[in-house]
Amino acid sequence: MPDFKEEIRKRVAALQLSPTREVEIVEELSLHLDDQYEQSLSRGATEEDAYGAALTGLAESDLLARELKRIERRIQREPLTLGGERTNLLGDLSQDLRYGLRMLLKNPGFTIVAIIALALGIGANTAIFSVVNTVLLRPLPYKDPDRLVIVWEENSKQGFPRDTPSAANYIDWRDQNHVFEGMAAMVELSFNLTGAGDPERIDGQRVSANLFSLLGINPQLGRAFLPEEDRPGANHVVIMSHGLWQRQFGADPAIIGKPINLNGESFTVVGVMPRGFQFPRRADQLWIPIAFDTTEARERGNHYLQVIARLKPGITLERTQAEMTTIAGRLEQQYPKTNTSIGAVVTPLHERVVGDIKPALLILLGAVAFVLLIACANVANLLLARAAVRQKEIALRLAVGASRSRLMRQFLTESVLLSVFGGAVGLFLSFAGLDLLKRFVPPNISHAQAATIDVKVLIFTVLVSVVTGLIFGLAPATQAANFNLNDTLKESGRDPGAGSGGNRIRGLLVISEVAVSFVLLIGAGLLINSFMRLRSVDPGFRPEKLLTMKIVLPDVRYRDPATRSAFYTELIRRVETVPGVKSAAVATNLPLAESGNSIGITIEGRPDPGPNHMPIVITRIVSPRYFETMGIPLLKGRVFTEQDRAESTGVVVVSEMTARRLWPGEDPIGKRIGGWSTDREPQRKWVQIIGVVKDVRQFELAADPKLQMYLPYEQAHFFEPRALIVRTDVAPMSLATTVRRIVWEIDKDQPVSDISSMEEVVSESVARQRFSMLLLGVFAGLALLLAAVGIYGVMSYSVAQRTREIGIRIALGAQRSDVLKMTVGEGLRLVSTGVVIGLAAALILTRVMSSLLFGVSANDPTTFITISLILVSVAVLASFVPALRATRVDPVFALRY
Repeated sequence: MPDFKEEIRKRVAALQLSPTREVEIVEELSLHLDDQYEQSLSRGATEEDAYGAALTGLAESDLLARELKRIERRIQREPLTLGGERTNLLGDLSQDLRYGLRMLLKNPGFTIVAIIALALGIGANTAIFSVVNTVLLRPLPYKDPDRLVIVWEENSKQGFPRDTPSAANYIDWRDQNHVFEGMAAMVELSFNLTGAGDPERIDGQRVSANLFSLLGINPQLGRAFLPEEDRPGANHVVIMSHGLWQRQFGADPAIIGKPINLNGESFTVVGVMPRGFQFPRRADQLWIPIAFDTTEARERGNHYLQVIARLKPGITLERTQAEMTTIAGRLEQQYPKTNTSIGAVVTPLHERVVGDIKPALLILLGAVAFVLLIACANVANLLLARAAVRQKEIALRLAVGASRSRLMRQFLTESVLLSVFGGAVGLFLSFAGLDLLKRFVPPNISHAQAATIDVKVLIFTVLVSVVTGLIFGLAPATQAANFNLNDTLKESGRDPGAGSGGNRIRGLLVISEVAVSFVLLIGAGLLINSFMRLRSVDPGFRPEKLLTMKIVLPDVRYRDPATRSAFYTELIRRVETVPGVKSAAVATNLPLAESGNSIGITIEGRPDPGPNHMPIVITRIVSPRYFETMGIPLLKGRVFTEQDRAESTGVVVVSEMTARRLWPGEDPIGKRIGGWSTDREPQRKWVQIIGVVKDVRQFELAADPKLQMYLPYEQAHFFEPRALIVRTDVAPMSLATTVRRIVWEIDKDQPVSDISSMEEVVSESVARQRFSMLLLGVFAGLALLLAAVGIYGVMSYSVAQRTREIGIRIALGAQRSDVLKMTVGEGLRLVSTGVVIGLAAALILTRVMSSLLFGVSANDPTTFITISLILVSVAVLASFVPALRATRVDPVFALRY
């Protein structure tokens, strides 16, 4: 584009303006003529015709006067005093913003690239912060949530530092404490809802009548439970969730007072909770009074409750813990048989809700902040290159009296303006990014699906945008403020950006990009390596081609064990006749999907260790073909058969770890264990070990197997089977409809839920690890791309800057391969320095990731070496294209250039 400034200076020379005013007018008129020139070109004019048309417009007698008047109206002048500076900050800011906007519009390519880079960084930060804000920062949606706590039993000697309390211990805590306003107990319960369309299994809770008042949440319709409803016989009332009310009952306000059928019994609906209410689990949709009967209220050996409490105003967590420890000690002395070594632990409710996802979210927030820093470095390099081109403009402003602080402010204003545009686009992208993010968030992250772009997130975005503008604008602004007229005059024969100072800053920015990218890539590499090792863990069974579903029989229609056994026996028989089915079985629960039931055992011939010193063994009650169906290998002895019936000798199958831990160096086959008793059936004296099977990962793949045993469902009834497992020859989900139809043929009112393949169950068990790996991997990939772009940009600028030098070298006989090595070597020096700095930083920062890793060290040498090679390879590729262009420099053109 032609430079109109010299022509304009000639026209305004006769006006005898002050140097400062002359610069302002020349800049304004120059931009005006630039616009006219571009408009002429867009209409099809040649460059010569467009240039002439612009000068013709300038020659019009009234144009100059009209433009001067326009400038006078837009620029509020102040008198200048000797040695003073202008103090009209608003006027200066208005001028800086206007001029900065014109400069951005004048260079659309630069502006678009910079805005896209910033928008990606700011948008990703906004999306991640919205989840962090919802999960970690936003107060829980209950009254005074900071006063809500969870109370656990502490039984570290048995490996349960936070255990669920027994009913009797809870009642004593409630009656003896002086620190709580109220205390409520909860226990999970599933309901079979019938009579409202297809039978449906609904997750819910038995809760104390005061739970909702303790939380400070009232039903949207109806009322909460009454104290008198928290008694056996008076507890056939129910409160339902807003979602269930809408889905199953059409949001009918007349539902209050009407009966619904749950587990074969009639319950009267007394309330509907507000939209979005979820407690204690996201899946819970029904609540009934807990109504302890006399036996349950005295039970201290069965630990199954969750207990929530509200602190009295002014009571600290420390004082609460001290009092609960005192009460637990008193109960230990009063009930030594059941309460020995059992304490009490008080933790904030927010800590339980957040769970173990907090470290992962904070690491992701840090990672996305690093991505934004890399974007800032790239934009800073672009601004430095543009500032180099504008050196003549800067020199002229300084020569006519502009202060260095004024120039610095102008450059910072342009940077902030650019970042604000990037922030606006980033905010738009964050809406789409948040929707995408919610698809990958594990379902067990409480309230994450409620994440929105609220006022706090908007303020965060604005602050990030402004701070970002200041960060990446600091380098070019400082360079402008430290501008040296003598250096510019010395370098006037060369490219205007060839100064060594600018090159040093650009090199430092590239080094910082590489260092930050290296840290992110190391983090992503460690998580990928960890996830691959986690998925390669043998779960102890074969998950492929397994169909699973949950079937919970109601006590009302299936009270006695014989009726239940008959249902499961008939179900298995019919399912195994379906084409494509190899075998079928039932079990109390599935590995990796549910925690499983545990009981304490005694070993025949050994002293009774007492209730709190018994080995705690995870117990599954299963049908005969369970091991065959699940693909659990038999290591010794035999598994259950159809002959292991109720009247037969009691038998049990134990896991490899159980045999090794309880009978070290012995053969467990033929040994007998016992010691458990329940309300449902009398204590069985002893059961005989008939087999040893491979260990199964019961809780999660990352957790070591625990002690496990299996009992036949014909002989043990204290835990009821509720999972159906089907081994198939075809795609498992293709048989889901057929199997569900068989269930309804046997019992038309029996719900079937949680239908999935076992491979999906295994995949869901590592959802949190996958979430962290995918997001950090995406951010690391984006960082690598931005770093590559930064290296390419700096090397391209360096080649263009040194065209004359390269041409001279070639003219004097340098080989083009030497030029290639020189240029690529320059890029490698920058990257190598960045890798060394990033290596030192990664060795420190990756320690915070230790809790997220499985089977790999935070300083894993393979990962560090691999990432280093990847980053160096990318640097070579990013430097190669500019280097190749350097080898094609024509010496004749370069010398003329």
